[in-house]
Amino acid sequence: MGSGLTGLSAAVRLAEGGRSVVVLDRNEIASGASSINGGMVSPDIKAGVRAVYEKHGPEIGRAMWDASVRSVELIIDHAKSYALGAKIINGGMTGLGTRPGDLKYFETQVGWYREQFGVDWEVVGPDRIGELVGGSDSFNSGFYEPEGIGVQPAGLVFGLAEAVAHAGARLVSNCPATSTTLNGSGFIVATPKGDLKAGQVIVATNGYTTTEPIPALARKMVSIGSYIIVTEPLAEDEAKTIFPTNSMSYTRGRLLNYMRRTPDNRILIGGRRNLHPGLDLEESAQELRGQMIGFWPSLADKEITHVWGGRLGVPFDLVPHMGQEDGVWYAMGYAGHGVGLSALLGHELAGMLLGEDPPSVFTKVPHKGRWYYRNRPWFLTPASMLYRTLDRVGR
Repeated sequence: MGSGLTGLSAAVRLAEGGRSVVVLDRNEIASGASSINGGMVSPDIKAGVRAVYEKHGPEIGRAMWDASVRSVELIIDHAKSYALGAKIINGGMTGLGTRPGDLKYFETQVGWYREQFGVDWEVVGPDRIGELVGGSDSFNSGFYEPEGIGVQPAGLVFGLAEAVAHAGARLVSNCPATSTTLNGSGFIVATPKGDLKAGQVIVATNGYTTTEPIPALARKMVSIGSYIIVTEPLAEDEAKTIFPTNSMSYTRGRLLNYMRRTPDNRILIGGRRNLHPGLDLEESAQELRGQMIGFWPSLADKEITHVWGGRLGVPFDLVPHMGQEDGVWYAMGYAGHGVGLSALLGHELAGMLLGEDPPSVFTKVPHKGRWYYRNRPWFLTPASMLYRTLDRVGR
């Protein structure tokens, strides 16, 4: 269930591997965050592999890092094989600092990743930040990851959906799976359009996870909102002044912004000041426009032509997870790092079911909920207030 990058990546591998596959989605095919995100891909996970090292040990940490590197490679492979409309941009990824302590933080973090993995990341201070992002006095430091790429997310996911259909799988829209019941060696999947018999079932709903069909999954995932605006097309030299290397960019912080130049020279900026999904889009657009102008005053007279929002699936430990609940397989929990990781976990889960791959590292970290959470995220409002305060004081 779920026709985003996780479900489609699993489906295309299973179908090409000779399995009979049906992809169900409660809404339209590929209508969720997989097609409407910022299109930014780089290694690592939301929690940071360094945190995984400290909590779960170097063996799992190293395997998770290697997997995140493969996720970037897989997106490039998917684009070449299935989705030329994905428009891969090899511009790297830039983390941007806005607060006094950010430069030291970047130096410490990048030093650790260099030592552990030999990455060729570069830290820059105030004297060189203009090499990464220009036309702004807001940024005082940054670091650059050459492995990062940009992608046109709708082109990627719709190309993958076409490949799934071409491989012989069926895609069924507006058809939620309401329950799964063990039936001998397989399952009965109940839907409003009739029941399905399946040998294996995968739930791949991430930020759109509900209590159906597996209630326990909804208690392990929190859905939060993210919102994006884009400007009208800029003159090419103006767009290049803002992003000279055409890198994907984001600010350090809990309620961060992510930004990029699109192939048609618009400036895209996304983020949130409130963790809730489903916020008013006009209000979100005004908030994001204010943040954009704060970074680049020269954009004050540029028209905002589009605004949209989607949902992130966030586990409490900020680590992606793969496993089984009631015999049903699932993969989810990307927390804003989903373009590459969602495709990878779907691909690896399919490989496991085909008997071609060993168990993924993402099956090896326990996926736990919290005693105070029962699918009603009452804590999003106070958490939003706390994060805004911590970001403001630089903690």
